[in-house]
Amino acid sequence: ADIDKQLEYREQNKSAVAAFNATRTLGNTSTKLLIDDNARKFMVTSAKDINTANPDVLDFSQAQGCDLDVKEHRSEIRRTDSNGHSVSYNPPRYKYSYEFHAIIRVNHPYFDEMKFALSNGSIEVGEQPMNPGQSGGWSVSRSGFNILGNKIDEYYKCVDCGNEIKAAVDGMRGAEAAPNPMAQQDAQLEALNRERAQLQMKINAQAAQGYSDPIDQAQLANVTMQIAQIQASRIPGTAFTGMNMAGATGMGAAGMGVGLLGQLNQQQAMAQGGYPQQGMPQQSAQPMQQGFQQPMAQPMAQGYSQPMQQGLQQPMGMPMQQGFQQAPQAAPAPAIGSQVVCPMCQATTRIGAAGICEFCGSKIV
Repeated sequence: ADIDKQLEYREQNKSAVAAFNATRTLGNTSTKLLIDDNARKFMVTSAKDINTANPDVLDFSQAQGCDLDVKEHRSEIRRTDSNGHSVSYNPPRYKYSYEFHAIIRVNHPYFDEMKFALSNGSIEVGEQPMNPGQSGGWSVSRSGFNILGNKIDEYYKCVDCGNEIKAAVDGMRGAEAAPNPMAQQDAQLEALNRERAQLQMKINAQAAQGYSDPIDQAQLANVTMQIAQIQASRIPGTAFTGMNMAGATGMGAAGMGVGLLGQLNQQQAMAQGGYPQQGMPQQSAQPMQQGFQQPMAQPMAQGYSQPMQQGLQQPMGMPMQQGFQQAPQAAPAPAIGSQVVCPMCQATTRIGAAGICEFCGSKIV
């Protein structure tokens, strides 16, 4: 009886295949995820002729989620000593390679997942591990960089493809749900932060080889700007104006462009419950009251701040004179062993003895 049901299912599936019209095709290898957005159907297949192969056609409602399986392979690099023996280096040296698979979880009577490769075999990345994290996660490129050029690009290509497939499956699951703007922004921020980290590591790798790609630099600037804009949009009454960040009064100090990373730091400070001083990034160690500007050394008249002349500053601890701006108090340098957010790749890192980010290698202290 069960065999008869399966045979009947295969015949019904032929009709679904014949009606299938792919609007999107995702995947790096011969096996692809095909999506028919108009009919809300999808399939996973490597067949060139789907009518002959008759791959399973599923409805969007059957998609349960998507996971990324990253397998790390490590092999020791050995040397030959003066006696002709193969011996280990001290400390031992290893080379790493990675395999990527996407796993789409489904609600189906005959199977519960559809697994296919995103990489053509193993991707060798040399002696620098990429720290893919736990299987099933999508933050697979947060740390490390390598100067292997095309090999690293191939690694990132698999990461991007996996994230694209996951986003497509998540879109199937939420296609009938009411739109949630905040959730959509969260997903967009996650994707942008991931893209920024990848670009930053790629640029660091280029710098290690003595060159710079202006296209990557421009793309990093654009991604960083998008992140700052989204974060600014979440703060009521705050407008993002481009290179100069608006302060509590809604006007950024002219001529004091804080730079893209400075803007991001300002947005992070504002998200903690306050607004920065006009034209200057707020120190995170000194949170501000919600909706008000940080008090100066001398109190100001209620509801008014003294006007400041553009581009001029006055030392801290002295009353603010008309036409001058107080300089912000310098933040203490992070201690060795403490955890901080790297200003370059935005990863949470522990400061080592060298004072560099353990993820992207940038100097912090």
